[in-house]
Amino acid sequence: MSGAPVSAAERLDRIVRNIGAIGVLALAVIVVYVVLSRYALSQTPRWSEELPRLILVWVTFFGVISAFIRGSHFRAGLTDLILSPGPLRRAVFGLAALSGVAFLIVLLVTGVKITGFTWHHETTAMSLPGGLFYLCLPISAVLSLLGLALGGWRK
Repeated sequence: MSGAPVSAAERLDRIVRNIGAIGVLALAVIVVYVVLSRYALSQTPRWSEELPRLILVWVTFFGVISAFIRGSHFRAGLTDLILSPGPLRRAVFGLAALSGVAFLIVLLVTGVKITGFTWHHETTAMSLPGGLFYLCLPISAVLSLLGLALGGWRK
């Protein structure tokens, strides 16, 4: 079975999508466990809200990485309907990629700041660093920028 070689951007996309899939699976298992614990055993785990929220935030921002690599957030299906293939469509996508880069830089800078500010705060139920909720911001920004630099902006 031979096919086109997989680009670095596609490899990164595959990795973050697999991590996201594992996160969604973990989230589903945790939610089922919490519901069963609450209604079958009449005991709600202490971490029943905190851990799923943390996983959901991380999964969402790993989805952002994939969206930047694939260029799917730029299009939303409308641009292809409105603009015919050609220089204008390429210019619009180029402008969208530049806007995305600007957004990612802002996300990176503010993500680093808020992560640092909240790192020493403990979460209520699990006593984890509060910054774990925000650490996904700079990580997803860096990986999205990497994905764009590896060729994701061309899609």
